Amino acid sequence: MNRLLIRAPYLVLVLLFMALGCTKARAQQMDTLFVKGPVNDELSNYYTWFKDGSNKLSPGAVLDSLKAGKFKGNHGVHSFNQGFTKSSYWLAIYVKNDTTVRLPVLWSFYNNNISFSLYEVNQAKNSLAYLGSASSMDPLSKRPFPVRSTSFRIVLQPHQSKLLLVKAQTINADNIYFPTDITTVADYLQWETRYSFLIGKYIGYFMFALVFNILLWFALKNRIHLWHAAYVFTLIGFNLNEFLFDSFTFPDWLYRLWVLLPKSLFLLLPVYLSFNIFQLFVNQKQEYPVFYKLFGGYKILAVIVLVIVLLNAFLLPFDNAFVSIGRQTAYYLSFAGIILLGINIIAGIIRRHYYTILYSISTVFLLLAFLDFILNALRVGQLFFISPGNITVAFTFEILALTVIFVFKYKNEKNNSIHALNETVTLRNNWTTEIIKVQESERERIARDLHDDVGATLSTLKLHLSNTPAKPRNKKEAADYERTMELINKITDDVRSISHDLLPHDFIDDGLFFSLQNRVDALNYHGKIKFQLVTEGDETMADHTTAIIIYRIINELISNITKHSDASEASVQLALLDTCIQIIIEDNGIGMNNVTNKSGIGLRNIAKRVEFLNGQMHIDSSKKGSTFIITIPVFKINQANDFT
Repeated sequence: MNRLLIRAPYLVLVLLFMALGCTKARAQQMDTLFVKGPVNDELSNYYTWFKDGSNKLSPGAVLDSLKAGKFKGNHGVHSFNQGFTKSSYWLAIYVKNDTTVRLPVLWSFYNNNISFSLYEVNQAKNSLAYLGSASSMDPLSKRPFPVRSTSFRIVLQPHQSKLLLVKAQTINADNIYFPTDITTVADYLQWETRYSFLIGKYIGYFMFALVFNILLWFALKNRIHLWHAAYVFTLIGFNLNEFLFDSFTFPDWLYRLWVLLPKSLFLLLPVYLSFNIFQLFVNQKQEYPVFYKLFGGYKILAVIVLVIVLLNAFLLPFDNAFVSIGRQTAYYLSFAGIILLGINIIAGIIRRHYYTILYSISTVFLLLAFLDFILNALRVGQLFFISPGNITVAFTFEILALTVIFVFKYKNEKNNSIHALNETVTLRNNWTTEIIKVQESERERIARDLHDDVGATLSTLKLHLSNTPAKPRNKKEAADYERTMELINKITDDVRSISHDLLPHDFIDDGLFFSLQNRVDALNYHGKIKFQLVTEGDETMADHTTAIIIYRIINELISNITKHSDASEASVQLALLDTCIQIIIEDNGIGMNNVTNKSGIGLRNIAKRVEFLNGQMHIDSSKKGSTFIITIPVFKINQANDFT
């Protein structure tokens, strides 16, 4: 019995040594990562992982789980992905310096909203040494190693091995997903330089697209470009957040506010904006009334969720249950929006709607990329991967395609508008021509009736009264007779004048030049102003309707001079040239009120007639006289002739 008591301590030491040996043997079942330079192999081929469902296990308890072989392998994957979860996860890996020199390495984690805590196993003491914690919530100045990723610097002595454990836990997120790698510091910095330059080109392209769409909105005043600019702006925020370059972009005080925004916000907001762009582009209200109502309801719900998520980010703690529900709702609502947009696009393709097909060309890749992102977040699987990221490449293609399509659509709509405007102008000209023809025809009829019927009747009445044999019995009857004759003479002259103003009786037979000469001769005979008429060219080049319009223009101007100018002399020049018809009328009067702004009724009528003939009128009126210059192109004359 005494011998057993004496040997007991030795037996305990032997058993403890065997237990440690078993622990080391089990730990060594993991493949060791030998580092002697850049590491190109997937880190998942070397680490094992363990799920802490209670989120309460101590580091020592986790080490016991490692010894007990409860850690699992996850070979051949690039990213550690556990989908939506409230659990924390531990990763364990053996790392060995396979060189003869001191070697600093970095264990890096590429995602935000996840906290990482690093431990080193002291195998001699069978314990864990805490090396530090870090997350993307920390600005660069507060990180263990000031780079965009969450990285821990580990120094390995020549041929030294280390068993490392890291704890990953969500903060301001609901899913565990992160690519991870271990490599030398030099290799990491060299790779990051190239990668930063690549992402910088994409961000620069997005910035150019943002400015370009803002300028398009200012130039064209089309809301779709403003929505597109807002869309591109959110994409810039998404990419800064997704690729962790926001830590380089914002100062520390602003970065601390920026990181409060959950990633789900950067997913739902672009989907909401893309709905507005799609609705405007395809004219959804008219083309897809049912989808328009569905989209309207979705947008209202999306705005409510966006506001809730935004307020939660600044007012409530990350681990609040209501905050978590809001973040997950934003994820699922983004997924539902993509499905709804895809269904509408498919419906448009089936209907062969032109603009929907164009939009689908630009968006199908992005829809697949978003779908892949959400499926990956939900741990369903990954459809495909294009470096540097599916969504970034899809955004680039979509922005370029949409910009080209918007410009094409604007040009097409502009051409259609010009064509419709030309048709409207042509139709208006046709109507105007018909109206003028009807007016002129009616004026000719009235002038003919006045001259032939009313004029003849007045002449007969005058002759009848003149031949009355009875003599006046007194002076009163004589005065009445004279007054009656004067009134008849005045009425006869007025009817003749009105008839002549409407249209000279022999205009069709005499022509434009001769009718104008008769008009000027009559004015010179009866009036105080001496008119001079100069005509040039072939009057037959103007059709009947055009000749009547020109006659009325000149007659109206002559009447204005007679009534308002107080002139003693005036000249009328009419030239029918090969390229144009030119009218120049001048007087030496005192000028006429309301001439330069064409406010008089007569001048408004003249301006309308000149406009109908596609001509131009220049007026110069002063106290020394007035000048009217009217130029009418010949091609419009030919067009009026065709209408006639």
